Amino acid sequence: MAEHFDSSEPLLSDLNALFRTIDPVPPELASMSLFAITVEQLRADMLELEHVETPELVARSHEAEEREVVRTGTITFACEPVTVMINLSESPTGGMCVDGWVAPAAPYRVELYQPGSRLAVDSDEDGAFVLFDVPEGPTCLALCRTDGEGPTVCTPVIEL
Repeated sequence: MAEHFDSSEPLLSDLNALFRTIDPVPPELASMSLFAITVEQLRADMLELEHVETPELVARSHEAEEREVVRTGTITFACEPVTVMINLSESPTGGMCVDGWVAPAAPYRVELYQPGSRLAVDSDEDGAFVLFDVPEGPTCLALCRTDGEGPTVCTPVIEL
């Protein structure tokens, strides 16, 4: 029969302090684990990643004049029945600006998932959307048509 040890016992307190010092739990472990679980639950269809190099440009946006000219990168994700292209640029506040286009053109609900957070925006009728001040880090997009037609699709996790 196993003995019950009281956590106030000096030996257990010393072992607890030792392990917290030499092998602490990483602070982001819980949020990264929850992020991975959320991404797996979202994955109805996985979009294929295609990276396209672009020269220095200003990202497309109706508020572009509020941002400075910065180096951007374009990433395209494609699978039936959806293709999404995102253009990444740095916003003046230090976060990322994610400008995107979804094809075929239709209104979509675009959700951006990161460990511990979720941003959502609806695209316009042409499939264009903008997310401002997105923090750097592992990121996944989930897209579904606002009219409910078609499947929800999810991008692979990328590092912003």
